[in-house]
Amino acid sequence: MIEKTYQFIVKYKNSIMWALVILIICGMPPSGLPTIKISGIDKIVHFGLFVVFALLLISEMNDQRNQLTVKNEHRWLGFIVTSVYGGLIELTQLYLFTSRGAEWADFFADIIGAAAAVVVYPSINKFLKGYI
Repeated sequence: MIEKTYQFIVKYKNSIMWALVILIICGMPPSGLPTIKISGIDKIVHFGLFVVFALLLISEMNDQRNQLTVKNEHRWLGFIVTSVYGGLIELTQLYLFTSRGAEWADFFADIIGAAAAVVVYPSINKFLKGYI
């Protein structure tokens, strides 16, 4: 059991670390975040965080990365895991990090970010010649 857990952590270390970054950023009180007066910037941030998360997750699942291809099941699983995590983040903002507010629009930005990653991953993988 410990060996399998270790292997999982090693394989998905980048995704796990990015998920922790998302949790920390989304859990910080608003006073701890820089103030930017651009309408909708928080939605862009959510979109960007979840694009990166989904790209990392799909890449780490993709055992065909060097052949410059990806299985659809890995893309779907990356989308689902990332979207569920986005929902969980909003729930933690609602019930745990009460200094933050949960918003449907943030959750939708997370889902759109995950979907964008699913769409662009094959092109990025080919462009970077299997690096991601």
